[in-house]
Amino acid sequence: MGYVKAITRKAKVKKSGKIPIEIRITVNRNARYVTLGIDIDPKYWDAKNNRVRKSYENSVRINNFITHKINLVEVYLIQIQEKKKSFDIEEVKARLFDKVIRNYTIKAMCDEFYNELIALEKYTRVSSEKSRIRHLLSFFGENATFDKLTVTNIKKYKTYLLTKVKLAERTAVNHLILVRTLYNRAIREGIADANLYPFGENGVRIKFPDSQKIGLNLDEIKLLEDCELEEGTTQWNARNSFLLSFYLAGARISDVLRIKWSDLNDGRLYYKMGKNNKVGSVKITSKAERIINLYKVRKNKLDTFVLPELNKADITDNKDIYRKLTSAKSKYNKWLKKIAKKAGITKTLSCHIARHSFGIISGDKIPVQMLQKLYRHSDITTTINYQQSFMNRETDSALEAVIGTDD
Repeated sequence: MGYVKAITRKAKVKKSGKIPIEIRITVNRNARYVTLGIDIDPKYWDAKNNRVRKSYENSVRINNFITHKINLVEVYLIQIQEKKKSFDIEEVKARLFDKVIRNYTIKAMCDEFYNELIALEKYTRVSSEKSRIRHLLSFFGENATFDKLTVTNIKKYKTYLLTKVKLAERTAVNHLILVRTLYNRAIREGIADANLYPFGENGVRIKFPDSQKIGLNLDEIKLLEDCELEEGTTQWNARNSFLLSFYLAGARISDVLRIKWSDLNDGRLYYKMGKNNKVGSVKITSKAERIINLYKVRKNKLDTFVLPELNKADITDNKDIYRKLTSAKSKYNKWLKKIAKKAGITKTLSCHIARHSFGIISGDKIPVQMLQKLYRHSDITTTINYQQSFMNRETDSALEAVIGTDD
C-alpha cells in the first residue's frame, strides 16, 4: 500500500509565477509525481491542508477534482495489492489521469469485464453477456474507443438491435445496460470522461417496457396435476418440477433443481436463491410434500438432490452445475409444451410460467407486500408486475361499474 497526496513544489514555479498542482504517489518509499494540468498562484495554495484556499474563485471545483483523482489512485493501489501486481506509474498516468483516453478500446474493457465474470463463476451472466458483447463490437468495431459512445451513436445502436438483429425491446434494453455498465467502469478507471456521460437525464434513458405476465389459473394447474404421465420419465420430472416451483411460492426452477435432501427440515425448505443469494425458507405444503415423497421412495445413497438432474453433476464445479441446469431447463421447456397440449392447456408453458402463475393467482389472496417477501424481491415494482392479472380484474370491474352490463 502507498500514500497519495496533493502537493505543489516551489522548484516547479513557471515564468508566469504560478505553480502546477501535482499528485504525489509514494510506493515502497519511492515517490512518483503526476501533474493535474492546473496551475495556481502560490498564495491560493493551502499547504497545511493540501488544497486550494476558499478565497480562490474555482476552489470547490478544483478541490473536488483533486479528491476524485486521489480516490482513483487509492483504489488502484488496493487493486494491484490484491492482484499482487507491481506499481506502474505509466499505467497510472494512462488510466487514471486521462492521458490515453482515446487509446483504450471498448473491446479491452469488454474483455476485462467478461474475464471478471468467469473468475467470479457467474456463468449465467457469462452466457448472456457474451452475446451482448458480440453485438456491441459488431456495431462499433473492435478498435472503437469510449469517445464513440455518444448519445447519438447509442441510439443508433439500439435501432440496429431492433431492426437488424431483430431483438425484442426488452432484450435490446439489456444490451444498453451492458453499454452503461462498461462506461461506468471506464469512468471509475479514468478511461472515459464523466462529463460526456451518455446516459441519464440528459442522455439515453434506460427503461424496461411493460410486459404481460401470462400464467396459469387454478383450473389449468388442476389440469396439469391430473395429467397422466409415465413415472420416472423426463416429462414426468418436468411436470413435477413445474408444480414444485408453483407450490413453493413461485421458486425459480433453477432453485427447485438445486434443492438438496439436507435442505428439508421440520416441514420447511431452507435455501439460498441462486439469482441474488438471498437466504430464506418456505413451508413445505402437503402438495409439495406429495411430490417430494415420489422421489424419496426412489432415492439412493448417492442422491444429494431431490430432483435427478444434478445428481450426476460435480458439485464442486459450478460450471458443471450451470451446464446441467441449462440442459435440464431446455429439456423441461420442450416437454412442458407437449404436456400442455396433452392436458388441454392452450397457454404457452415453460418453467418460468410457474413463477408467474403463483404471482397472478395470489393477486386476490395475499397483499403485494407479502408476495414481495415470498419472492424476495428488493423492489416492490418488480412484484407488482406479477400481479398484473389481478390488477386487470380490478380495472375491468371498475369499467363495468361505470358503463354497466347487458345483464
